[in-house]
Amino acid sequence: MMNELQETIKSICDDFADISAILAARSRELDRRVAFDEEISEQINSILKSSKDEKRR
Repeated sequence: MMNELQETIKSICDDFADISAILAARSRELDRRVAFDEEISEQINSILKSSKDEKRR
């Protein structure tokens, strides 16, 4: 009985470790996407500003 309980607990811990690893990887992916979106947004704003500045000349 004790062995079964230990195996069940170990299995649950292993599952949580797997879930944690997946969530950590997903979090890093989302961080990269946010950084990419911010960089693209800055570039677009810079292009738009340059375009407006050229039209004023």
